[in-house]
Amino acid sequence: MIQQHGGNIQQFENILDFSANINPLGMPEKVRSAIIEGIDDIEKYPDPYCTKLRKKLAEHEKIPAENIVCGNGADDLIFRIVNTVKPRRALICTPTFSEYSRALGEIECDIDEHMLTEESSFRLTEAFLEKLDNSYDICFICTPNNPTGRLVDSEMLKAIAEKCEQNGTFLVCDECFMGFAEGVGLSRFMNPKCIILKAFTKFYAMAGIRLGYAICGDSGIAGKIQESGQFWSVSSIAQAAGIAALDDAEFISRTVEYVKSERNFLICELSGMGIKVFDSSANFILFKEKNGLCEKLLNEGILIRDCRNFSGLSEEFYRIAVRTHGENIRLIATLRRCLNG
Repeated sequence: MIQQHGGNIQQFENILDFSANINPLGMPEKVRSAIIEGIDDIEKYPDPYCTKLRKKLAEHEKIPAENIVCGNGADDLIFRIVNTVKPRRALICTPTFSEYSRALGEIECDIDEHMLTEESSFRLTEAFLEKLDNSYDICFICTPNNPTGRLVDSEMLKAIAEKCEQNGTFLVCDECFMGFAEGVGLSRFMNPKCIILKAFTKFYAMAGIRLGYAICGDSGIAGKIQESGQFWSVSSIAQAAGIAALDDAEFISRTVEYVKSERNFLICELSGMGIKVFDSSANFILFKEKNGLCEKLLNEGILIRDCRNFSGLSEEFYRIAVRTHGENIRLIATLRRCLNG
């Protein structure tokens, strides 16, 4: 079962979905209430500049509102950034999220891949920094990386940001899973060539709402990204949901602790079965096991992510989301049964 992305469950009935990396605690009640209350405004056009949401994000991120652009999910912003910068040559760390390459491919940009290796547990090393020269107009990194779950070391982030500024290269750092991690993001090392991608999709379980944002080191490039793409890119419902989400500090701390505990549980159980598991700081885990596991689990009513369509990964690699404890127990029991025949 090869999917372009996780979460494509429409063709299945009574399926337990471990393929989509959504917060196992679900959508916060404050967000749900805001969506319901926002129905009354649905007949009006939304604010195309997301003024109230950007003001709230500015307070949350401690960065001026004019440096923030909101979009219809992070995916929308990836395409808008690429169409704004119009790079001729790009560098991407792989395996990683496929939409960077898709967006770059649409403008016929030359793409170089820096391959993260299993031998280094998919850690981003000095080899990437050595490859990053001034021939690149843009580079994409992801921390924690999807599908590996690895954080980029803070010193490496700093070095990459500095080198991109020296080379005149735009650095797009995807931090859509950073909310689940206990690590340092790019914001500490921001410069005018940096763009950080974030989204409400995963952490706040708002995949169907579609809301993301970009934090730019330069307000000028933020303005250009804002003017690219469709005019009304974020619905009024999504804007109301985003504002409500940012008000729920208790949900944030509860999520981080819960995901950390369940992630450790899954890693321990998988390792105990002799499965090769890769360290993760996100709400998902990459592991390596024999081919055909997806089909066996699907026959048992569980969908996991087959990772063979990620550049650099084979049919032996799989990704699972961290879900509730009861669901995680069911996965482990089913997995053990499938592996033992």
